[in-house]
This record gives sequence, structure tokens and C-alpha cells, in this order.
Amino acid sequence: MTVYRNNLHRTNWTSSLVLAGLIILSLLLNLWGVTYGLPNRYYPDEGRIVNNALAFGLGDLNPHYFNYPALSMYLLFALYILYFIAGQLTGLFASATDFQLLFFSDPSSFYLIGRIANALVGTATVALLYKLGKETFRDRKIGILAGAFLATLPYYVFLSHFIVTDILQTLFILAAYIFIIRILRTGKLKNYIWAGVLAGLGTATKYSPGVLILPIALAHIFYLFSRKEKERITFSRLVFPVAVSGFFLVLLFFIGSPYNFLDFKNFYDSLEFRSHLGAVGTFGTRVGTAWLVYPRLMFYHSFTILNRLDPLGFVFFGGLIWAAFKRRREDLLLVLYPLTIYLMVGSWSFGSYRYSLPFIPFFALLGARAAVEAGQALKEKIDQANLSRALAGGLNGFIALILILSLANTALLNRLLSGPDTRTRAREWVESNIPPGSRIAMEWDTEATVQLWETPDDIQAKIRAYESGEAETIHHTSEQMAEVHRMRLEAVPEKNYRITRIGGMDGTRVITDGYSLDRLREDGVEYFLTSGEVTMVFSGDRAREIYPEQFEFYRRVKEELPLLAVFHPHPLSSRGPEIRIYRLD
Repeated sequence: MTVYRNNLHRTNWTSSLVLAGLIILSLLLNLWGVTYGLPNRYYPDEGRIVNNALAFGLGDLNPHYFNYPALSMYLLFALYILYFIAGQLTGLFASATDFQLLFFSDPSSFYLIGRIANALVGTATVALLYKLGKETFRDRKIGILAGAFLATLPYYVFLSHFIVTDILQTLFILAAYIFIIRILRTGKLKNYIWAGVLAGLGTATKYSPGVLILPIALAHIFYLFSRKEKERITFSRLVFPVAVSGFFLVLLFFIGSPYNFLDFKNFYDSLEFRSHLGAVGTFGTRVGTAWLVYPRLMFYHSFTILNRLDPLGFVFFGGLIWAAFKRRREDLLLVLYPLTIYLMVGSWSFGSYRYSLPFIPFFALLGARAAVEAGQALKEKIDQANLSRALAGGLNGFIALILILSLANTALLNRLLSGPDTRTRAREWVESNIPPGSRIAMEWDTEATVQLWETPDDIQAKIRAYESGEAETIHHTSEQMAEVHRMRLEAVPEKNYRITRIGGMDGTRVITDGYSLDRLREDGVEYFLTSGEVTMVFSGDRAREIYPEQFEFYRRVKEELPLLAVFHPHPLSSRGPEIRIYRLD
């Protein structure tokens, strides 16, 4: 008995040590390259979340933007309050004006606060996946292996670098699932409450966790119809616990993102827009469905730098097959949520690795379970013992090789994030070779192209446009935007340019305004910068039909304008779109 206890203690101590190492590894991977692009902002959603979080400081807590809920914005706003208080205590900020001026002159610290917070959330999510694996399958090895799969997955690490809603959403989903498994095992009311609370917080981060009510209900049914409980089923026992979960889900959704309810018309309009977006894509050029996109993303994605196929996909797929043969109640619960989300996003006209993120922790968990149980089954075979040991060793070697390859891809990705983006290199070239005050035309998508400072006169014109009501934005009120631009005036550097924006968005359509070389010349434009992230929108056959004017415009640009410089991404040293700089004669 003493020997058994000592071995158990040694095993637990070893598992704890391995878990601690995994958590440290995850945190290091999430933080490596966290300064990517700064002080420029190249990842699309970051600017929206940061700007809304800071706008709350103007006194209006309504985000006026409901493509996703507001909890992540409120949490970031709380961090900015702490940053301001700490800055005042240390003398960094003498007043709110200093705080504002720092953001407009160099927003790096504001973005780093959000990015580091998200990196910590990403690491906590890895730890939660370990906890879920241990609790679901009662095996520490499964939890650790699942956590290792997630911690080294390149696009999970990539998203953990930026201020996005996906990682925090995943944290709440896994936390809710721990209590869903406990509902299955014990049926205690507190587990229904906690599952609802965490599902509600997830829904206040991104809408999809709202369907967690389905696995909550399924776990409840499994518990009621277990051998020891099915004789005592009543209508109230059947309905009441799930209703309690639903109540707390809605309540925490309201607490985390109240203006989804208080400004319901804008919220509803946003849902309609999201539905339309799913049908036609961001630029209205998509057709068909994305049913095959997500299975393909398991095996192939743009983050596989060293290898064409991602072998983790085979582990994930093998875990699903293993679960289909086992058909345990836990398997059905773990598959239900990703299946429900897949049925939602698979019907859209486009897919994204971001939308697949809610699937991945469950696939990692099922794949880890399959690998551990298959290895144990091989070791337990008494016939052909040598062959069984060889197969078990081969399986372990395959899993180790996959983890090493995944880690290597992630390391290369982080190395790219630590290097200069093509847009940064292009900006440095512009500021070194084009005189300040020159008129430069660029595309409407500021995050897709080079980010240059406008002249004070241009900023004053924007202030007047917002004050008169000629200009507006869906993200902030006109009064807020006028105030923001007044603050920007205080931070204009010496190297500023007269910027002419071409194009723009009206819902899911690119407007044609500005796509004319003759008009650009008439307006005194001297240089034109293009971004491959924008020009690719007009490259497909369907895009040519929908946007013939833009297609013809870019054809003329390539044929008629002298090319001064071009900045290409490099698979091993530089990220970003291709940036081209032309001269208008």
C-alpha cells in the first residue's frame, strides 16, 4: 500500500510538473512577437475593440456596434482605467489630456495591454482544456496531451497575439463545459447555474456560445435517464434545471453586453447584416457554401510553413472516428457544440480559421483521448507482445513528431511576427523618399495598407464634416468622432501627407468613388499606393462582373503608371500584403 501511494504521489507530481512546463511554453509562444506591427495596426478587429474601449471614456457606454457583443470592450476599458490610474500615480500622466495624447502619438502601450491580456487568456484556455480532459476522461495524460495540441497549434497562437474576441470566447466555452460534464455526473443545481453563467459570459463575448444551452440540456437528459435517476423523473425535474441555466445565460449576457438589449434596434440590424454577410461575403463576391472549408482547415491552412499538410488534422480526425466507435455520453456532449456551430457557419458562403476555433479544443481533446487509449490498448495486448510494444512506440513517436512539427511551425510564425511587416517597410520608404505634404492616394481599408499621418488641414476638414453631419460612422457618434480628431491634431508629426482615399464600403459592397486615374490627376495626386489585400478582392471572375470599374482601374494602374517600389512578403522573414508604390505623372 505504501509503495502504491508513493507511486501515485510521484505520478501526480510528474504530471503537475509537465503541466507547469506546458503552461510556461504556451505563455512564451503567445508573447513572442506580441509587438507585431506596432505602433501601426494591421489586424482588422483590434482597432474596433480598442477604439470602442477608449470611447467609453467619453461617457457613452453604448458601443453603437453589434457585429459582436461588448464584453471584451468593457474588460479592455477596465484595463485602460487601471493604466490611467497607474500612470497618474507614477507621474506618467499629469492629466487625461496626456493619456489621450499618448494614444494618438504612439498607441503601442494601449495595444500591448490588450494583447498581453489576450495572451494570458490564451494560456489560461490551454490550462482549462487540461482540466476538461482530466475531468471528462479521468486521465491526466489526456488533458496534458490535448493542452499540448492546442498550445502549439499555429493559428491558435496567432490569434492569441491580438485583441480579438475568439480566445476569450473559447475560454468561457471550455469553462462552461467543465460544469456541463459535472451536470452529467452529479446533476447538482449549482453546476447548472455555473454552466449558464459561463455560457452567458461567452455569449457576451461572441454570440455563438449561446447554443451551449443545447449540451447543457443534453447533459441534463443523460443524467435524468441514468440508472439511478430515471425512476424519479417529473416534469419539474425535467424542465427546471435547464430553465435555471437558460435564465443565468440570458442574465449574464445582459450584464456583459447590456446594449444588445437596451439598443435592440441597432442590435437587430446588425444581426440582419451578419446574416447577409454570411450569404455573400465581406465584399459581396462569394457564392456557394463553406461545408468543405472546415474539414479542409483541419489538414491544410496558411500557417503550415514547413509542411503542406498539418498532421494534427489526422489526430483530430482520428479522435472523431474513435469517439464515433465508443459512443459514450461524454463523446456525444463533446461533439454536440462543435457540430452545432459547424451547421451554422458551414452554410455561409465563406469560411475562416477564426470561425473554426470553437471546434478545435474539442477535436484536440478527442484526438488526445484516442491517442492515449490506443496506446494503452496496444500495451495491454498479451499476444504478439513485441509487435504491440513496437506499435505503441511508433504511435508515441508519431504524436511526438506531430508536436515537434507544430511547435516548429509556430516558432517560425512568431519569428515572422517579430519581423517588419511589408506595410511598415513601405511606410519607412515613403517617409524617406516622398516629401511631407505630398498628395498620396491609398485604398479605403486603412488596416490593409500603409498607415501615414494626415496633414492638420485634412484633420480639420474631417472635424468640420463630423460637426456639420456630412460625415458619420457606424462605430461612434459624430460628436465622438469630431472630438477624437481634435485630439489627433495635438499629435501630428512633421512627416504628414495629404491623403486621398479611393473606394469605401457600403454594407458588403465596395463603392466606386475615386477609381479614376484622370480624377486622381485632377485632384493633384502625385503618388498611389496599392495593397495586395485590397487588389485581390477584384481578381476573381465574379469580382470582375460585380466590380468592372475597379478591375479596369487596376489594369490601367499596372500598365500606365511608373512603379517606384514594391514590397513583397517573405515566407521566412516578413508578413503582410504586397505593397506597390506608383508615381502619377
